Amino acid sequence: MSEKPNPFKELDELIERMNREFSELSRSFEGSSGILAEISVDIADTGEDLVVTADLPGCTENDIDLRADRNSVTIGANADRETVEEDVHYHRRERHHESVSRRIPLPEEVNSEAAMASCTNGVLTVKLPKRDPDLSGGHEIDVQ
Repeated sequence: MSEKPNPFKELDELIERMNREFSELSRSFEGSSGILAEISVDIADTGEDLVVTADLPGCTENDIDLRADRNSVTIGANADRETVEEDVHYHRRERHHESVSRRIPLPEEVNSEAAMASCTNGVLTVKLPKRDPDLSGGHEIDVQ
């Protein structure tokens, strides 16, 4: 049986591409290469799980807001790099508070309730079990 076409998949890919382009454009206007200017991700398929790996340099688990549903993962991060000393004259200050968010569409439906995540050295790893394809269309009901 062939897979049902997803009319929103191309739209999700277009939105992701536009987000990346606007992010690059805004960085060129700001003249900053902010650490969190963009979240780079990999999505791996292990057979039973989808594993999303994201680079969030300088972030800890307390800095990350992570949400998942059946079709996507949303990663948000806030990093405060600012340490201002009142009695010091700064010639240049480029370290500041940064915030970034990205919604990543997933290639298959997942069981978001069973998702697990960890963050080590600024690398976020999210393990999302795939939904059972036999259950995604409903469940069988015995007729009596």
